[in-house]
Amino acid sequence: MQTFNLTRLNFHSPYKVWIEDNEYKFITDYDVSYRIIFSDNQDIWKNGAYEFSIFNDNHKASPNDPKVKGTIEAIIEEFFLTNPNILLYQCETGDNRQAMRARLFTKWFNDYAYNNNFCVKVSILKDDEVDNYIALIVQKSNPELTNILQTFDDFVGFFTHKPV
Repeated sequence: MQTFNLTRLNFHSPYKVWIEDNEYKFITDYDVSYRIIFSDNQDIWKNGAYEFSIFNDNHKASPNDPKVKGTIEAIIEEFFLTNPNILLYQCETGDNRQAMRARLFTKWFNDYAYNNNFCVKVSILKDDEVDNYIALIVQKSNPELTNILQTFDDFVGFFTHKPV
């Protein structure tokens, strides 16, 4: 994955973002420390797919802060400007708030000014009665869009319809 252009990213981001140990970080006005990681994901595609993870490092309560939304949008936008690849997002499940996170992420993307440039598909994978929310984000201009969506649906379908 290509490193982001931090000057361009910070021009659009409400919070200052920096990189440390290949992780993108920012701190909110409420002193919530976020860490964003993009990791190579070969679960569905052999190359060209990255998983996007958001961590609240200091575990402080995060109020409904529109600047967090704007910063996450700027980071995702910079990802696609720098890396025209596939982006996957899986909601963290440790506190059973993954459904809320999936709704919030979907709302953020629906409200995003340039959402018409992207195809976002959210699916639920069940694992031992735990709902795992996974999202696919890909640019609509991607020449492989149809194949990418079909491969994602096949992957989700495999886990949805397990053989008995």
